[in-house]
Amino acid sequence: FKNVAGSLYGATKAAVAALAENTRMLVTRDGVGVTLVAPGRVDTPGWGHGGPGPGPLLAPEAVADCVAWVLAQPAGTDVNEVVVRPVGQKV
Repeated sequence: FKNVAGSLYGATKAAVAALAENTRMLVTRDGVGVTLVAPGRVDTPGWGHGGPGPGPLLAPEAVADCVAWVLAQPAGTDVNEVVVRPVGQKV
């Protein structure tokens, strides 16, 4: 077994996406929406502890603005997924 950089991270992101979708399917009949917010690199203290090298970062407020937008949608609207990344972030 060889650990490939980022493989565990990618697997956990896929698991969270599957959990969100399954939860959505369970609660949608009750009028509840589920939104998966998938931010790119966000300017948080965690980047100072051996994270990826320099590159563009989102302000935390940019992610909060996306969440506020989702919450402001009219009743009956289910925003399933929001992906927000800083311009220039390599995927």
